[in-house]
Amino acid sequence: MKKIVKSRLLAVSGTKIMVLKKVGKPIIYTLPGGVKKRKETEEEALVRETGEEITLKLIEEQVQFYLSHIKRTDTEIINKNYYYISLKPSKIKVLEKHKFETVLWLNWKKAVEFMDKSDRMATKAYFKNIGRKQKSKDNYERQVSPRIAL
Repeated sequence: MKKIVKSRLLAVSGTKIMVLKKVGKPIIYTLPGGVKKRKETEEEALVRETGEEITLKLIEEQVQFYLSHIKRTDTEIINKNYYYISLKPSKIKVLEKHKFETVLWLNWKKAVEFMDKSDRMATKAYFKNIGRKQKSKDNYERQVSPRIAL
Protein backbone atom coordinates (compact mmCIF):
# COMPACT_ATOMS: atom_id res chain seq x y z
CA MET A 1 0.00 0.00 0.00
CA LYS A 2 1.34 3.42 -0.98
CA LYS A 3 1.72 6.03 1.78
CA ILE A 4 1.62 9.74 0.92
CA VAL A 5 2.41 12.39 3.52
CA LYS A 6 1.36 15.98 2.88
CA SER A 7 1.82 19.16 4.91
CA ARG A 8 -0.62 22.08 4.79
CA LEU A 9 -0.39 25.62 6.19
CA LEU A 10 -3.24 27.42 7.94
CA ALA A 11 -2.03 31.04 7.81
CA VAL A 12 -4.49 33.07 9.84
CA SER A 13 -5.14 36.67 10.79
CA GLY A 14 -8.14 37.16 13.06
CA THR A 15 -11.03 35.51 11.20
CA LYS A 16 -9.21 35.53 7.86
CA ILE A 17 -7.29 32.70 6.27
CA MET A 18 -4.79 32.75 3.44
CA VAL A 19 -5.84 30.57 0.50
CA LEU A 20 -4.53 29.88 -2.96
CA LYS A 21 -7.08 30.11 -5.78
CA LYS A 22 -6.51 27.23 -8.17
CA VAL A 23 -6.33 27.87 -11.91
CA GLY A 24 -9.59 27.23 -13.79
CA LYS A 25 -13.25 26.99 -13.00
CA PRO A 26 -15.13 26.30 -10.80
CA ILE A 27 -13.58 28.29 -7.96
CA ILE A 28 -11.41 26.05 -5.79
CA TYR A 29 -9.32 27.27 -2.86
CA THR A 30 -6.51 25.31 -1.30
CA LEU A 31 -4.00 25.80 1.48
CA PRO A 32 -0.28 26.11 0.73
CA GLY A 33 1.80 22.98 1.09
CA GLY A 34 2.47 19.70 -0.60
CA VAL A 35 3.98 16.24 -0.58
CA LYS A 36 6.87 15.26 1.68
CA LYS A 37 9.98 13.92 -0.01
CA ARG A 38 11.69 10.77 1.28
CA LYS A 39 14.33 12.31 3.57
CA GLU A 40 12.35 15.37 4.70
CA THR A 41 10.45 15.98 7.89
CA GLU A 42 6.86 17.17 7.57
CA GLU A 43 7.93 20.67 8.65
CA GLU A 44 10.75 20.76 6.07
CA ALA A 45 8.27 19.73 3.38
CA LEU A 46 5.89 22.51 4.42
CA VAL A 47 8.63 25.16 4.30
CA ARG A 48 9.92 23.91 0.91
CA GLU A 49 6.51 23.50 -0.73
CA THR A 50 5.21 26.86 0.51
CA GLY A 51 8.37 28.56 -0.79
CA GLU A 52 7.93 26.89 -4.19
CA GLU A 53 4.27 27.89 -4.50
CA ILE A 54 4.23 31.46 -3.17
CA THR A 55 6.54 34.26 -2.03
CA LEU A 56 6.22 33.40 1.65
CA LYS A 57 9.46 32.30 3.28
CA LEU A 58 8.86 30.28 6.41
CA ILE A 59 11.18 28.76 8.95
CA GLU A 60 10.24 25.59 10.79
CA GLU A 61 10.14 27.30 14.19
CA GLN A 62 7.42 29.73 13.00
CA VAL A 63 4.77 27.08 12.41
CA GLN A 64 2.95 24.98 14.98
CA PHE A 65 1.48 21.56 14.40
CA TYR A 66 -2.31 21.57 14.59
CA LEU A 67 -3.77 18.24 13.46
CA SER A 68 -3.48 15.27 11.12
CA HIS A 69 -6.13 13.91 8.80
CA ILE A 70 -5.72 10.37 7.46
CA LYS A 71 -7.60 9.13 4.40
CA ARG A 72 -7.42 5.43 3.47
CA THR A 73 -8.35 3.91 0.13
CA ASP A 74 -7.79 0.43 -1.27
CA THR A 75 -4.45 1.46 -2.78
CA GLU A 76 -3.07 4.28 -0.61
CA ILE A 77 -3.00 6.07 2.71
CA ILE A 78 -2.88 9.88 2.57
CA ASN A 79 -1.79 11.63 5.75
CA LYS A 80 -2.29 15.42 5.73
CA ASN A 81 -0.55 17.27 8.55
CA TYR A 82 -1.86 20.76 9.25
CA TYR A 83 0.30 23.51 10.74
CA TYR A 84 -0.72 27.03 11.60
CA ILE A 85 0.88 30.44 11.80
CA SER A 86 -0.51 33.85 12.66
CA LEU A 87 0.39 36.48 10.05
CA LYS A 88 -0.60 39.99 9.10
CA PRO A 89 -2.30 39.93 5.69
CA SER A 90 0.17 41.11 3.09
CA LYS A 91 0.65 40.97 -0.65
CA ILE A 92 2.00 37.52 -1.41
CA LYS A 93 2.60 36.49 -5.00
CA VAL A 94 2.07 33.15 -6.71
CA LEU A 95 5.20 31.49 -8.06
CA GLU A 96 3.54 28.38 -9.56
CA LYS A 97 1.27 30.23 -11.99
CA HIS A 98 0.36 27.02 -13.83
CA LYS A 99 -1.35 25.78 -10.62
CA PHE A 100 -2.60 28.91 -8.86
CA GLU A 101 -4.12 32.22 -9.97
CA THR A 102 -3.69 34.29 -6.82
CA VAL A 103 -3.22 34.38 -3.06
CA LEU A 104 -6.23 35.69 -1.14
CA TRP A 105 -6.97 36.58 2.48
CA LEU A 106 -10.62 35.63 3.01
CA ASN A 107 -13.02 35.27 5.90
CA TRP A 108 -12.72 31.60 6.80
CA LYS A 109 -16.49 31.01 6.60
CA LYS A 110 -16.53 32.11 2.95
CA ALA A 111 -13.32 30.26 2.04
CA VAL A 112 -14.38 26.84 3.34
CA GLU A 113 -17.25 26.69 0.85
CA PHE A 114 -14.68 26.25 -1.95
CA MET A 115 -12.15 23.93 -0.25
CA ASP A 116 -11.72 20.17 -0.45
CA LYS A 117 -13.14 18.08 2.38
CA SER A 118 -10.02 17.72 4.54
CA ASP A 119 -8.93 21.40 4.20
CA ARG A 120 -12.51 22.44 5.06
CA MET A 121 -12.56 20.16 8.11
CA ALA A 122 -9.18 21.41 9.38
CA THR A 123 -10.11 25.06 8.87
CA LYS A 124 -13.47 24.73 10.61
CA ALA A 125 -11.91 22.84 13.50
CA TYR A 126 -9.22 25.49 13.94
CA PHE A 127 -11.60 28.45 13.99
CA LYS A 128 -14.24 26.74 16.13
CA ASN A 129 -11.60 25.73 18.70
CA ILE A 130 -10.12 29.23 18.76
CA GLY A 131 -13.61 30.71 19.20
CA ARG A 132 -14.38 28.35 22.07
CA LYS A 133 -11.08 29.13 23.80
CA GLN A 134 -11.68 32.87 23.43
CA LYS A 135 -15.23 32.62 24.81
CA SER A 136 -14.13 30.60 27.83
CA LYS A 137 -11.31 33.08 28.45
CA ASP A 138 -13.79 35.99 28.24
CA ASN A 139 -16.19 34.23 30.61
CA TYR A 140 -13.40 33.57 33.09
CA GLU A 141 -12.32 37.21 33.02
CA ARG A 142 -15.94 38.31 33.66
CA GLN A 143 -16.26 35.94 36.63
CA VAL A 144 -13.16 37.24 38.40
CA SER A 145 -13.99 39.57 41.25
CA PRO A 146 -12.75 43.18 40.83
CA ARG A 147 -10.74 42.81 44.05
CA ILE A 148 -8.94 39.75 42.76
CA ALA A 149 -8.37 41.35 39.36
CA LEU A 150 -6.41 44.18 41.01
